[in-house]
Amino acid sequence: MKSWFKNKMHARNKKEPSAGMLRLLYFRLVIPVLRSVDQPETVARGVMMGLALGMTPTVGVQLYMVFVVWWVCRYVLRWQFSLIIAMAWSWLSNPLTMLPLYYLYYVTGRLLLLDFDPEQDFESFSRTIGQHLTFESGLWGTVVEVFRFMLEKAGTSILVGFLPYSIGLGLVGYWVSFKLATRYAEARKKRLAGLNAIDDIPS
Repeated sequence: MKSWFKNKMHARNKKEPSAGMLRLLYFRLVIPVLRSVDQPETVARGVMMGLALGMTPTVGVQLYMVFVVWWVCRYVLRWQFSLIIAMAWSWLSNPLTMLPLYYLYYVTGRLLLLDFDPEQDFESFSRTIGQHLTFESGLWGTVVEVFRFMLEKAGTSILVGFLPYSIGLGLVGYWVSFKLATRYAEARKKRLAGLNAIDDIPS
């Protein structure tokens, strides 16, 4: 697995679509976690909050949500997480991934609500929700229209179906990123200790 990953990340493969996407995700999401100067706990909380908020059906406004939640947590609740890390990870939910994610939430919500009536297929679902993404009324107007679609056409399915992914990915993201950030911080501390030891050697 590691050799496959290194091969995909190699510069000679940068024109390959899958390798390019992998490199983008690695440098946009993983590198900030490893190189952050914050404590591992703060970094892991950032990943958790970014995923939890990013997986909500609020594409287009999730960055604003992240900032508002960060401000409330920091200055009201006195509970800190990395704002930069959270914003980076909330990017996983974006206009390119929105329709597949929303349909996944729709199907999951129907299962959780035990609604087994005939459902829309992905094509008709995408076509219907796409009609509400004209952006003619601006960003906020479009968000309102999409939420109205969710309530009128999809019922509460989407609003229920996103919860397992938001909560589940948030918790998994916290656990994995905490381990990575802790391991990297310890390695960095050892490197600095080794450099200091070399500097202390009399010439």
